[in-house]
Amino acid sequence: MVQILILLFMAVVIPVVAGGIFTELPWGGGGKRGSAEGRGLAEFLFRWIGGQMCLWAGFHIICVPFILRGRSFGDVVKVYVVYMAALILLSLARQIRFLASLARRDKGMGTDSRISGKREKTGRKADKVAVVLWCCAGCLLLLQLAAACFLAYEEGDDAFYVAISTSTVDADTMYQKHPYTGGPVELDARHALAPFPVWVALIARLTGIHPATTAQVALPVILIVMAYGCIYLLGNRLCGGDARKLPLFLLMAECLVLFGGYSTYSVENFLLVRTAQGKAVLAAIVLPFLLLLLYLLLERQKEGVRVGAGSWFLLALTMVTGCLCSTLGSFLTCLFVGIAGLCGAVCLRRWKSLPLLAGCCIIPMGMVFLYFWMR
Repeated sequence: MVQILILLFMAVVIPVVAGGIFTELPWGGGGKRGSAEGRGLAEFLFRWIGGQMCLWAGFHIICVPFILRGRSFGDVVKVYVVYMAALILLSLARQIRFLASLARRDKGMGTDSRISGKREKTGRKADKVAVVLWCCAGCLLLLQLAAACFLAYEEGDDAFYVAISTSTVDADTMYQKHPYTGGPVELDARHALAPFPVWVALIARLTGIHPATTAQVALPVILIVMAYGCIYLLGNRLCGGDARKLPLFLLMAECLVLFGGYSTYSVENFLLVRTAQGKAVLAAIVLPFLLLLLYLLLERQKEGVRVGAGSWFLLALTMVTGCLCSTLGSFLTCLFVGIAGLCGAVCLRRWKSLPLLAGCCIIPMGMVFLYFWMR
């Protein structure tokens, strides 16, 4: 139980607190017709996933230089814990400042808005059809979580990635031993530049759970919920917070995942079977969240609203997280952002955003050049 509580603290509480850095971003809320409860859930999910992107991106920036220099895994753990603590302190400071400014603004507005908000809340009635749809979506989500935890599936890549996580914890080395034989091996650029199995080993080290259990049982529950959190945020924007359309959107997505085993390389199969592998996280979490950020970016540009520095910072961190998950993620995130930037520049005449988008691609493109140089 203590190990499970530590895991929840590491994978949920700390990312939510770290996501407070983006508290001032107006990107987490739901549509204009959405309820206050829906907007609250959307903001929580946005903080959770955005905070996890900060943690993942920081781990990648810390871990890759240590791997290239042949340092021990323990050194990475120490530096990452310091980074995590600094990120939490920075987030708490920004939240205190934001709440103080919000309190001053509410004090100046008076109580009229609060009274009208209470009236709107009491006058709203629950939609029975929406409740049924939400119940069906929740049952399908629980079914997928149970299948990921209690059912076994033969996956050849687990013999490689889980073995890397296990040897990283046991030998305190990173990519210096062959995962199959345990003998010494030369540095592999493809895997060394995308050290997601080392992050799995980090969670196992800090929680005390065995790396195989962490990768096969513990992390799939959290990562699957996070993947559907991205789908919820996308649906919340596309459906405008509609009480029936949003749960129906989630329900259709869950059905596609459940019946997506037509190929071992489909995104649906990756989400349920290879959940703790980096390429599965890239396909199911990073790219959908990047799509959400680009959608919101173009939406704000269309409305003529200024996009702050925090928005660009989160976009850049999400792209770095793609580098952590897979070496192909470095190229895919740049391609994703490049296409969206060109479409926005042509359709919205927002050419000034292209240099900022190019700045977000600096680290991913650097990883691409480093990969070809090492090969």
